[in-house]
Amino acid sequence: MRNLLFKNVTSEDRRRKRLSSVEFFDQPGLHTTVNRHMVCRIMDAGKPDALLPRPTLYVFKRRDTRFNIEEFYCRIKGQMYCADQGRIYLVHFINSLRIHLKASSSGVDKVT
Repeated sequence: MRNLLFKNVTSEDRRRKRLSSVEFFDQPGLHTTVNRHMVCRIMDAGKPDALLPRPTLYVFKRRDTRFNIEEFYCRIKGQMYCADQGRIYLVHFINSLRIHLKASSSGVDKVT
């Protein structure tokens, strides 16, 4: 069975946007949760006179054999210039993905 929760929040001036989704699904012997999150903020840049720093990437993976849990987390954070109708904007963004796996005892056949 799969369940999906989706959230979309946009500011009144449409300069900030937050999107998130959570997905739960069960397979025989495995419960999985996937979280996706995106934040975007738009600002007037005027004249882009400097190079922007490179995006930062974070990756984290954890495995716990005692509790039968495995987690993966990835986040990228950065900035970029965009142009629309002759105006230049600076866009700050953060995208993240988290996957959580847990072994469940239901649905697993025990061998005796």
